[in-house]
Amino acid sequence: MRLHYRRKFKFLRRILFILCITSLYLSRDSLKLHAKNAFMNSNVGEYHGGMIDDIQILRCYHWYRQCGSLYAPRLHPSNTATRIKDKNSVLWSRVSKNITIETLYSLQSGAFYNSYLYVHLKGFQSNPKNSIKELAIARDSALIPLQVLRDINKLVRSSDSSVFHNHVYRREKPTSSWWKLLFGISVETDNIAVFGEEWVYKGSGIWCKYVLNDDDNDAPITNLEIYLGSSFIESRPSWKEVIHEFHRNNIPSLPISITRKLDTKNHHHKSSNELLGPLGAPSKGNNVIRLLQVDADYKITSPHIQFSRGQRSFKILQMTDFHFKCTDNSMTIINEIKTVNFIDRVLASESPDLVVITGDLLDSHNTIDYQTCIMKLVQPMISNKIPYAISLGFSDESNLATQSQIKDFIRNLPYTFNNVASEEGHMAIEVSFKKKLSKDTLLEKDIDTKDEMSPSEALFFVFDAFNPVNDFLQDHNKLIGKIDFGLAFQYFPLSEYRPHGLFPIIGQYNERSTLTVDTSRSRGQVSMTINGKHYKSFLDILSLWNIKSVSCGHEHNNDCCLQSKNEMWLCYGGSTGIGLPRIEGIYPTVRLFNLDDILDEITSWKRNSNLVDEVYDYQYIYKGKQ
Repeated sequence: MRLHYRRKFKFLRRILFILCITSLYLSRDSLKLHAKNAFMNSNVGEYHGGMIDDIQILRCYHWYRQCGSLYAPRLHPSNTATRIKDKNSVLWSRVSKNITIETLYSLQSGAFYNSYLYVHLKGFQSNPKNSIKELAIARDSALIPLQVLRDINKLVRSSDSSVFHNHVYRREKPTSSWWKLLFGISVETDNIAVFGEEWVYKGSGIWCKYVLNDDDNDAPITNLEIYLGSSFIESRPSWKEVIHEFHRNNIPSLPISITRKLDTKNHHHKSSNELLGPLGAPSKGNNVIRLLQVDADYKITSPHIQFSRGQRSFKILQMTDFHFKCTDNSMTIINEIKTVNFIDRVLASESPDLVVITGDLLDSHNTIDYQTCIMKLVQPMISNKIPYAISLGFSDESNLATQSQIKDFIRNLPYTFNNVASEEGHMAIEVSFKKKLSKDTLLEKDIDTKDEMSPSEALFFVFDAFNPVNDFLQDHNKLIGKIDFGLAFQYFPLSEYRPHGLFPIIGQYNERSTLTVDTSRSRGQVSMTINGKHYKSFLDILSLWNIKSVSCGHEHNNDCCLQSKNEMWLCYGGSTGIGLPRIEGIYPTVRLFNLDDILDEITSWKRNSNLVDEVYDYQYIYKGKQ
């Protein structure tokens, strides 16, 4: 009996050995690929933009050194029921996301891997031929995206019979990672039949359109971005979502949105507001955006705004303290949606020329994806084509990103003056009107052109809360004596915001404790020598540029304006975020300023979320002698 069992054991061992050798031989390509990725240099970069000619979702296994770039074969669809796989692997770059925890933006997850979106960069960046020009991603790989179906429906209605070519594709059925590792194969199922040449199925629910020839006028895709969280809205020109709030079933995390950008530098699409190009002759509507210098990506390239003779006033909307989290908490989502709706209603009622945001956009470590929160906040301004400037506060930080990453993201948004800020983050926005003319003169038919040679000037400082201002102000001392009136904005209040004795005040002043921000500027200890004269008071320094008011944020329960000893008004913007802790009777608030060049005055008022259509606390910040 023992001899019988021994023979059986030897036979089984031989069979097992043959099976192992056979499986290793069959999976040799897969094992080589895994070894290549496991020992890849960790310094290989991710995808941060550029034309692409292929895209797919790839698995990054836990034994890989890094997931930023992977070697994998290209998969070419064909008109058969299978897909052709290249024998040679090519380098794929993962679509970048500037947060430190990679698994937060994984599309799929398994016991041994995480899946991410990867692209293959086009070799010749100057020629868009064979680049991807449109992208659509289905929520289920067995389904066809609505955009693809719409295009197919157009082809079906076409009289050109050459468009009807039957292409059959299959999606991969998820298989065991060990099975795929050992044998390098997967079971295919769920046929997807499509009529038409334009859309190409790339697997995993991804569909692409390509630039086929040099006569194709469509712009190629030059960037892809990923956003986490609910209620994300893509509002940037030339950008479009390819999938919105995709909920990953096997990952208990935030929904993911993917958005793409088309090439704007080489394909100037017509826009309703004619933003491209330098300053030009104003239109009859005197649209402020039309008078800004912007580039092809709608980024402001000059801090100078010019107006025609018909534009005689300038309105600024100040918003502050939102504390957006962009988490999956239902109450947080509702409050943030209400806040954005509040901003939309104010913009519709007031039509400001400039929006200034004075800090605390984010809620510090409670915020997961800072990019989603910032995009949600600036969406109303981008949609309405209103320029804006952002000064960051204490809470504008994240555990998952650096401060420089947050600032770089803001700097690259459309219509933001942060793009032309100084190295310290300060901004000086200069507004030029034609020479101030009296009401009687404006009514005259014939006006001497010499009266319009010298424009009146307004200046708006937006200061970074935590960087020194000495060098920045010295760089702008040439404007001293040339400014008719101006305003300054920053995140934290100054020491003069805590006056003693009796003083004029309009609004609610509930927080009077010691200032929580302790910097030399907040203590009023800015020491500067300008044009040979030494100054120690920050307000005295600002008065050299004819600044009539300073307005800040930070304190949620103060929305007043109080007057300092040198008659400069010190204002609070109030707090705008709905759902923030406040004392009873304080509502989410925004503050507005209006500079009138004809009346030679600056006025201010407020709106709150409780009565959006009403204004209150209307006051004069400055009243000239006219």
